[in-house]
Amino acid sequence: MKIQLLLSALTLGLFIQCKKADTEKSKNQKIEKILAVNNYDFGGSTKFEFYSDSTYVFTTIEESTDHEKTEKFSGFCYSKKDTLYFERTGFRFNESEKAVIKNNFIEFIDGKFPLKIEIKKNLLQTKNKLPLKKYEDYAFFTFDSKFYSPYFDYKPNTIKPYDLTENELHEVDQILKKCFSENNVKLRKIDQYVKQCIVILNDKNEKEVLILCYCKSPHNNKEFKYSLIQMNDGGNCNISLKINLTKHNYSALSIAGLA
Repeated sequence: MKIQLLLSALTLGLFIQCKKADTEKSKNQKIEKILAVNNYDFGGSTKFEFYSDSTYVFTTIEESTDHEKTEKFSGFCYSKKDTLYFERTGFRFNESEKAVIKNNFIEFIDGKFPLKIEIKKNLLQTKNKLPLKKYEDYAFFTFDSKFYSPYFDYKPNTIKPYDLTENELHEVDQILKKCFSENNVKLRKIDQYVKQCIVILNDKNEKEVLILCYCKSPHNNKEFKYSLIQMNDGGNCNISLKINLTKHNYSALSIAGLA
């Protein structure tokens, strides 16, 4: 009986020690919390990795027939709600001080140039996500005054970013369809366009959406999600308008000229 008790005590002790060792190993293990990747059809890719020890690694690869260049940037950042804040030197690739996580993308803002990367893995408890599978032709870009102010006719520092709710996205889609229906002589069918959107609160605290619509490309149907398309002409393959969700209407419909 004593031997059985002794064996049981030894077994229990070994179990507790193994459990403690596993716990310590788990605490010290470096876990990848965010993985974001863009694979560009025009040659190259970018990858952003954020870890549980507050470190990050950003990798860019340029590829062509006879050339390949790989660069890696690393540093520290911390997460708070739906935002990553970069400490010390900022995000070295474009000198952003923060990046927002939304709609399955991570956007680096306030830097030397805009950067947006698609999230493949996210273990953070972020909540900002629109059901874009129902709206695959839409892409959203966080308002950054450094780059997007020229699209809005307001005084500096009087507008700020806003994130749509699911119901507001549905209303945007309905108002956009109404615009295309009322201007069907001038425009192509709505499903022939991709829609790039910037959402703000204007100087009257009204919810306003700028929509840039471009004809779909047969060569690359995902590039429009990463960065704003720059096109000066194109006729009705290049249109823009504004939707005011506070007033529930659209305005400023503009159709580009032909080259």
